[in-house]
Amino acid sequence: MKGMAMHWLVKKADPLDTHARKLDAQIARLEREIARLSAHPERPVRLVSKTRASPPAEPAAKANPVPELRPSPLAPRPVPGLAAGTDPDARYNFQGVRKFDLPAVWRRMERHFRGPTAHNPRMVQYLAAGSVHGLRPLRYEKRVARNRFIGLFVLLLGVLFGLARVYFR
Repeated sequence: MKGMAMHWLVKKADPLDTHARKLDAQIARLEREIARLSAHPERPVRLVSKTRASPPAEPAAKANPVPELRPSPLAPRPVPGLAAGTDPDARYNFQGVRKFDLPAVWRRMERHFRGPTAHNPRMVQYLAAGSVHGLRPLRYEKRVARNRFIGLFVLLLGVLFGLARVYFR
């Protein structure tokens, strides 16, 4: 009897805390390993695949090294989404600044005002049809929002008309 009562009063270990403690211990172990390796630098280890049948290739001659070619940070970058066969530099002026692209701005504005796509199209169908118990259908919510907008717009016009009558007699 006494053992059962004590079992009820013992708090169960939180699995997230247990996992966090294990990860902290692993991080500490890796940090100690990094400190040990940085204190005693060893010769780098070359990893070789066990499945390779041919002997390793001979290293290139170091007598005449070829410098690595890197693009200039000021050079125009290729534009993603260009049609095939178009010159990537056509969208940049002679100073390397990108030219104004009206179709791209229009697409970006359309995408902004269209809003994000639904992650769960079935849920969107349920909401639109009013199949979820306790929620109004979207067509009703749209009608309420539209009527609210029209009412507030008429109220704003009335206030502006009243102000115009008072100040512009």
